[in-house]
Amino acid sequence: MGEEDRSLRPEFCAAMSWLDDVMAAEGRGDELHAAVEAVRAGRATVRQAIARLGIPPNVLTGETGATRGQGEGGIPVPVPHSIGEVYLCPDGWCGLKETRPPGGAIPAGGRCWLGDRPLRVLEA
Repeated sequence: MGEEDRSLRPEFCAAMSWLDDVMAAEGRGDELHAAVEAVRAGRATVRQAIARLGIPPNVLTGETGATRGQGEGGIPVPVPHSIGEVYLCPDGWCGLKETRPPGGAIPAGGRCWLGDRPLRVLEA
């Protein structure tokens, strides 16, 4: 497994909250659950699983081609640093580490969707 696939793990896990709804609505819920099991068991990488499901990687990463942190003309845009909680993968499998600002939405619904466990929460 390459570093690129490891970087897709948190995005795949976080997307499960809405992917589950979308795939179930399309009648493909079992297909998604089989892909999750294959990833969890190490029989497929995240990239292979999403390719079989017909999901382009940029859907998970939100990449649109623009460089993150750059404004118009290449001027850096300040990235806000919030104080709140940090949500982590419960066993470190995917490396998810997402900060939730006070009153903000809970990342991934507070759940590790691949491991079916609550995310670990630390004070930021």
